[in-house]
Amino acid sequence: MQLHRELPRIRRAGADLAMVGNGSRHFARAFRDEQGITTPVYVDTERRAYEALGMKRGVLAAVGSLAAVRNAARALRAGFRQGPVQGDAWQLGGVLVVRKGGEVAYRHLSAEAGDHPPVADVLAALEGGRAKA
Repeated sequence: MQLHRELPRIRRAGADLAMVGNGSRHFARAFRDEQGITTPVYVDTERRAYEALGMKRGVLAAVGSLAAVRNAARALRAGFRQGPVQGDAWQLGGVLVVRKGGEVAYRHLSAEAGDHPPVADVLAALEGGRAKA
C-alpha cells in the first residue's frame, strides 16, 4: 500500500499520515529514506499497538494461505522485491483512519501478508464517506 503517495489529498482532507513499524529506529529511518516518506514513522518494538488493535501475528497468519502466495506474486509482477526483514517478520499490520476525538472511521486488519485495503476506500473514509471496513 502506498498511502504516502496520496499525502497531498490526505492533507487537503485536513488530516495527516503516520506509520508505525515494529523494527528498530535505524530501520525506520532507512525505510523512510528509501521510500521518500516525509511523514512520521514511529517504532513499536514491543508490538503493544499491534496487540491492542488485535492485529494478527504468526507464521500461518503471515504466509500460510493461498491468498498470501497470490499477494506475493502480484507484488513481484508489480516490481516489488522483499528486502531484508526489519522487525518481526510474522507481525501483520493494518490501516486505521482515526478522526479527531478518537473515532475510528475505518479499520482494516491484514488477514495475511500483502493484504492491503484499496486506497480509494481509505481516502473515502478520510474524506467523510463511509467506505466498507
